[in-house]
Amino acid sequence: MQLIDPLTLKKIEAKDIKKINGIFDLYETDSSNITEVQSNFYSKIKFPSYESNETFAEIFDKSRKSLWVKKLDEEISFNAKILEAGCGTGQLSIALSRFNRSIHAIDISVGSLIEADNFIRKNHIKNITLYRMNIHKMAFENSFFDIIISNGVIHHMENPWKAFLDLEKKLKPGGFIIIGLYHKYARLFHYLRRFFVNKFNLSKSLFDPRFKQMSSKEKASSWFYDQYKNPYESTHTLNEVIGYFNKTSVEFINCLPFDFDLHQEILKKNSDNKKYKYVKNKILLFLKELSLMFDFQQIVDGGFFITIGRKK
Repeated sequence: MQLIDPLTLKKIEAKDIKKINGIFDLYETDSSNITEVQSNFYSKIKFPSYESNETFAEIFDKSRKSLWVKKLDEEISFNAKILEAGCGTGQLSIALSRFNRSIHAIDISVGSLIEADNFIRKNHIKNITLYRMNIHKMAFENSFFDIIISNGVIHHMENPWKAFLDLEKKLKPGGFIIIGLYHKYARLFHYLRRFFVNKFNLSKSLFDPRFKQMSSKEKASSWFYDQYKNPYESTHTLNEVIGYFNKTSVEFINCLPFDFDLHQEILKKNSDNKKYKYVKNKILLFLKELSLMFDFQQIVDGGFFITIGRKK
């Protein structure tokens, strides 16, 4: 497979580059059946969904309610080259699309990409390029991106470690990689909740407070299928992700909810070394991770955690 420079791809008029609704189709399958299953699943549910007639300003305002997205948008530099690997319907890419950033968003699901493309075209957003592309078969040049974000994606893949390696290759030295995963212990309450909802057809809103926060039936439906009917997911620990970092050239910087600080930059390592003592002490780290089973916010969030690293 020939690797390409994403910034010049738009200028290429080659007839052999297939397009779907204007989306570059550079998809190559891999040996995992899970890839095709997930592609079909997210083509149907289009997660996260849009409101009818939703605007860029509304998407941006909603993104500010997520503290980590707000801080990320404030800290990513002007002109940064960003890869969102597993963009779904593109809402995170859209939220980060200010300040002349060059955003390249990939996904394997045609339906989700078309949903993203429709919104981007309607709102005249010029600096997001969409691709149908497999993380294991990315056509981008190595060491190219300043920021790589894969949020809630590689835990739906058969081999998350291999997916991380494939992403890390595309990150330039000094760049940041941001990985969002389900936590092994914090996710346990959700599995119990999912069992009762699916087994006994009990009220979703009774067991999951997030449904009360949904502003439309479409959003509630896409959330339900993503969280309660997903065909495949795995769970992980911070210790495991730190292991990923240590096996490559990535330095641990930050993790939500472990050491996320409202008063600190999330793309900058905290100068207080005491704060990172659990990262180097496996016993303390295990106890910290185990305690997430009883963390109210993690129960509400379904046991989701985000880890940030910087390539040396």
